[in-house]
Amino acid sequence: MSAKNIERLHALICRALFRINSPLDYDRTTDAIIRLCEVIQDTETDETTWWIGEDECSLADLIPAAYWHYTEWHAGQYSKGYRALSALGQIFSPGMTDGPEPETAEHDAYQALEQMAQGEQNAQIQNI
Repeated sequence: MSAKNIERLHALICRALFRINSPLDYDRTTDAIIRLCEVIQDTETDETTWWIGEDECSLADLIPAAYWHYTEWHAGQYSKGYRALSALGQIFSPGMTDGPEPETAEHDAYQALEQMAQGEQNAQIQNI
């Protein structure tokens, strides 16, 4: 694997989170986050890797944001959200922190994931 694959997946996820015409729905964004974690694990990275995508949300902001999101938005041990949380936990350890810092790119990504999840949840409720 290469850092280019990390960059491509990161850019895709950021477009899904921060663009009006998202190329992915919530479910596919979760898939992309899981895949991103797998690629990061399989790629030799250095410190510069974590600053990919500084424009709207760096990789260093996205990973903790997604981690905190999926701690609240998984549907149990056999859900895709839990698989995402587990994959994120392989590359990120929150230590003694308790969530994204307010007014940061990390918080923006966390809120974007939450809005996407709520939108999907609302759509599912309307289809019942």
